Amino acid sequence: MLGIATVTAAPSMASTTVYGSAQLKYTVNATALVSIATNYATTAPYGQAAGASTILPSVAGNCTAGVAETLATLTFGGVTPPSSGYTGCYYKNAVEVGINSNDASGYKVIEYIDTLIAGTQVCLFPLNATPAAAPTVSGASGNPAAYVAACPTVNSVAGTALTGLGAATAGTGFGAASNPGTGTWDVTATPTATTYTAGGDTVYSGSSLLSGWNYIGEDVQLNVASTAASGADTNVLTVAVIPN
Repeated sequence: MLGIATVTAAPSMASTTVYGSAQLKYTVNATALVSIATNYATTAPYGQAAGASTILPSVAGNCTAGVAETLATLTFGGVTPPSSGYTGCYYKNAVEVGINSNDASGYKVIEYIDTLIAGTQVCLFPLNATPAAAPTVSGASGNPAAYVAACPTVNSVAGTALTGLGAATAGTGFGAASNPGTGTWDVTATPTATTYTAGGDTVYSGSSLLSGWNYIGEDVQLNVASTAASGADTNVLTVAVIPN
């Protein structure tokens, strides 16, 4: 018997996978936030301390004792000038600066005051060389030296004389628009400040830190000379965070 074979054809399949694509183009904008706390706490969550500040006199009895602060204020009180030179009143844990930025090019933190009062000098002592997860706590003690042609070095931290960059523009208060969400901070939408042009003390300049809020702790020394006129005065300390 003659057998007849039959073959069933399989359906044909594509031999390769093919693709199409579209590109998405975008830019992540750089952001920067800054917060300010005065008389900052020495334990977590930091922010402003509830108790009185600590002010160390260069000459015993010439500086008023510290007080519990209102927000975004450094109260030095009465200062007795010496017969010559300066009296220095050294404020421990005076200012905590919080910075939050995603700027891949980095940023600068620059500080300055408005206009120096005749016969005074303000010294800044940054306790953190780099913004950190928590502000460094001041190690100053005793009777730190006063300003004499330059700011002193206190507990191995060299002070910088703050530059007066001009009158401050009045806002709704003092402090900063941002709040890290821990501790007590002064949140002011439009703080009083002097617009930055040039100069000032560059406290930090470096690559952006992308891990959320980072902090710089600072001491501040007010120096009053024998040539200073009696009476009440104020200064405005401005912190500017500037993209590189």
